[in-house]
Amino acid sequence: MKKGIVIAIIVISFILGMKEAAAKDDAQRYIGLHDKMLPIEYITVIDGDTKVHFKEITKYLYIDVTEEKGVLKLTKYGKEIVLSMPAASEAAQTGNPLIIDEFGVVLISLTYLADQFEFKLDYFPEYLTLRIYRDTYPHLSHADFEGVIKEYIKKKEMATTKKPTVYLTFDDGPNKFTLINHATLEKYKVPATFFFLGNQMKHNGDIVKTVSKSGHYIGSHSMTHDKALVYNSTESFIAEMAGGAQMIEKLTGKSSKLVRVPYGSKPLVTPGMQKSLIARGYKMWDWDVDSNDWRYTDKQAGQIVKNVQDGVKKAVKSGDKDIIILLHDRSQTTIALPKIIEWLQKEGYNFKTYEPDHHVVQNFLRDPKL
Repeated sequence: MKKGIVIAIIVISFILGMKEAAAKDDAQRYIGLHDKMLPIEYITVIDGDTKVHFKEITKYLYIDVTEEKGVLKLTKYGKEIVLSMPAASEAAQTGNPLIIDEFGVVLISLTYLADQFEFKLDYFPEYLTLRIYRDTYPHLSHADFEGVIKEYIKKKEMATTKKPTVYLTFDDGPNKFTLINHATLEKYKVPATFFFLGNQMKHNGDIVKTVSKSGHYIGSHSMTHDKALVYNSTESFIAEMAGGAQMIEKLTGKSSKLVRVPYGSKPLVTPGMQKSLIARGYKMWDWDVDSNDWRYTDKQAGQIVKNVQDGVKKAVKSGDKDIIILLHDRSQTTIALPKIIEWLQKEGYNFKTYEPDHHVVQNFLRDPKL
């Protein structure tokens, strides 16, 4: 065999090996604790070291964490370790077991935690699983725990074959752009949820009826969207939100109990306003993904698409199964919407409009009653 051919084979083999290693690094990994598997999604390997979501792993290991001025104190079994919060640009090679990834999530070295708090680690290479345990705590044998891993992964794969559900939501209509967005939704056969303003509905009743007849849910976005009026008092707040809901029912004949408050619920919605919504049977939606479409011009519509893509990817990575996307009935959004839908469809996401009988809790106040 000629020398050149031998070199070519070696180079090709090296490249294929690198690709295989990279694919393995990107594969889903798992963490076990004693005799159970932990539902931690955010696990990655950097330079051969397993990094895991800091808040999640410290919670499951019952490690007490306090933070003050960028300094973290971790306490367990009477032992305290002190770590400095890294800068977002700080490389993993600095020696700090903490890093901040591209999504702003704090990760920590699992090996470091195990060493510091005297846990042992078992690795199951076939399943890309690390098991954390202590000899002083009763636990299954290595062979028996392998069965636990198999069952967990089997159930996980069955549950994750279905992509998360996305809810496209549009604020500030009805207006002429509502009709364009509505036409796009009809073209792609995608349901959505609209949050209309009362003062806009007064002059655009036909648009309200058209959107409703197409099967899209309509919620109240207040009467005026005027911050000073909406949040002046609990009474004015309820009048603004209920006024919009009453107008929706008058125009469509359908009861509407979902609201989206102007500018988002936190910190503007007071405890009194919160209680009044609950007492009247209202539900409240904020959002998981902010397109920030209102910031851009028609020529910058591509940035709106990118914002949605980045936001959805981040929501999925965090384990979100119901992703609510904030959009507006504006010119630039009508341009971005087809590409947003095409990307979501290509990625396999499921679209839904709001379903009162299957309410999804999503409010910044973290109130399960809303």
